[in-house]
Amino acid sequence: MKNRKGLRFALLPLAITICLYVVFYSKIETKPSDAGFWLIFALGASVGVALTRFFQWSDTKGNE
Repeated sequence: MKNRKGLRFALLPLAITICLYVVFYSKIETKPSDAGFWLIFALGASVGVALTRFFQWSDTKGNE
């Protein structure tokens, strides 16, 4: 498997989740029993993953 370190691959989950959030915005409720809650949770998780990958990318970019 290829080692992909670009920002494009770090931001892809975030972009997909934001697109889903925009599409289903009118149907989202924040109660934990609803699927919208989990979409908001996934949005937060993807932001965390994107930030982590961005900082890892910037560290490897600075060391080269």
